[in-house]
Amino acid sequence: MEVGNVDLNKLRTFFVIAESGGVSAAARRLSLTRSAVSHSLSGLEEGLGVRLFHRVGKQLVLTREGMALRRAYRDLEARLGAALDEIGGEPGALRGWIRLGLYPGFSRVRLAAVVQRFRGAHPDARVRLVHASRADLQERLLAGRLDFALSLRPTDAPAVRHIRSTRLAEQSLVLAAARGTRRVGQHVDKISALPVVDYFRGDPLIDRWTTHHYGPSRARRRNVVVWVGGGTDLALELTVRGVGVCVLPEDLVDPYRRRGELRVIAGRRAPLRDGIWLNEIDAARESPIQAAFRAALLTGDPSDRSQGRPGRSPGSRS
Repeated sequence: MEVGNVDLNKLRTFFVIAESGGVSAAARRLSLTRSAVSHSLSGLEEGLGVRLFHRVGKQLVLTREGMALRRAYRDLEARLGAALDEIGGEPGALRGWIRLGLYPGFSRVRLAAVVQRFRGAHPDARVRLVHASRADLQERLLAGRLDFALSLRPTDAPAVRHIRSTRLAEQSLVLAAARGTRRVGQHVDKISALPVVDYFRGDPLIDRWTTHHYGPSRARRRNVVVWVGGGTDLALELTVRGVGVCVLPEDLVDPYRRRGELRVIAGRRAPLRDGIWLNEIDAARESPIQAAFRAALLTGDPSDRSQGRPGRSPGSRS
């Protein structure tokens, strides 16, 4: 059945019944008679050719088809509400939602600064944050469920060639240990013997840190005592409590280091640095609120960026 053949008023009535739990409650919310609401529901079910509710005594229980329709209508209302928020504000005011996808481990310090800067300039705007794997974020971005996604590598796979990657910033990664952790100097064998907390199981940060400082022959995954799937917050807490050492963004470690709760184990080279990449749909029409949030992401300490300014990777598209 085509959407144009469905009475949207009946859809709205169905949704209110589902949310209210019954015809009588829906009639009160809609300022209609119980008979009118019941007739609307019957007409919708007849037009669709399915039952949307099971009648269990005096109760209405959604069928599988009814649950699917309620989810779809709720999503439709949310999208319409966001659009109305965006276009219905004062002239010049930015309203609506920005949806930002984040990889596990993105620095909460950096993120909080971006959101504070954006909300300070645009108090009517709202931000929704999604933490997920790189593949999931790419899928959401391509499906139009995210405006931007951040990653540690540029997007260059042919399957996602419609995504543009821009180098946003860099972050230093350090090996942090609790105050009471035994001193090991720069001896790789002693460092490798320490218990480790890590949060990138597919690409362990402890292996990357060891390879960076001591060469690939020294990288080893043993002694990881806790894998943290949710990102840096729990990993940081476990490190402070002395459960294990952990490779963490330096800006997260610094406040704890100044308070004496954490210290940094030095390697033999300069700190390991990761690029942070901003991913968005290539050639998509950018709304004013998206442009404003993008500007907030790109504004920051120039020393955090490669060569002092963001730039597109030569291989960021294929």
